[in-house]
Amino acid sequence: MVYFLARVFAYIVLMPIFCIKVIDKKNLKIKSGAVVICNHQSNWDPIILGHSIKTQPVCYMAKEELFQNKIANWFLRRLHAIPVARGKSDLKAVKTALTTLKNGKILGIFPEGTRSETGEILPFEPGAALMAMRAGVPVVPVYIQASYKLFHQVKLYTHPPIDLKEIVGEKTNSAAVEKATEYLRGIMIEMREKACQK
Repeated sequence: MVYFLARVFAYIVLMPIFCIKVIDKKNLKIKSGAVVICNHQSNWDPIILGHSIKTQPVCYMAKEELFQNKIANWFLRRLHAIPVARGKSDLKAVKTALTTLKNGKILGIFPEGTRSETGEILPFEPGAALMAMRAGVPVVPVYIQASYKLFHQVKLYTHPPIDLKEIVGEKTNSAAVEKATEYLRGIMIEMREKACQK
């Protein structure tokens, strides 16, 4: 219910302000487990992405510090957020995320790990590829093109689901994860280039 109300609020607020347009909406009709990756330029990004996927909630991994306040903790958990300790290996968060995917839900990840101030695609962290490969789910890349100025259009360019096993095979060792990570970054760079040409 909280997620639904947040979606309604986002629709009322975001559509008039940003005029959101999704290119190839069919790619976001996700009805089973998937990792959705996206470029990251603004704090608006997770809200815009979550708003644009209508089939089911998007679960994000958020830094555990945000959960320390009781009200924020209550709200974030009802938005399906997963607390994660930054800067160290958090096995509990990884297990929770994998369970989320295996239960047929969507995990949203910004693989750059931080916001890009220039808009260039930064190096990817391996987490997104690793999660998708271990859970056996596809990756759906999304590129957000936006200035986030009032009444300027925000465009989401979407890519068809990618089965990483077709790219790197069945193994999930470090070499395979690295190859998959670079492949996904290459896709995101291509999406950015195509968006900038339009």
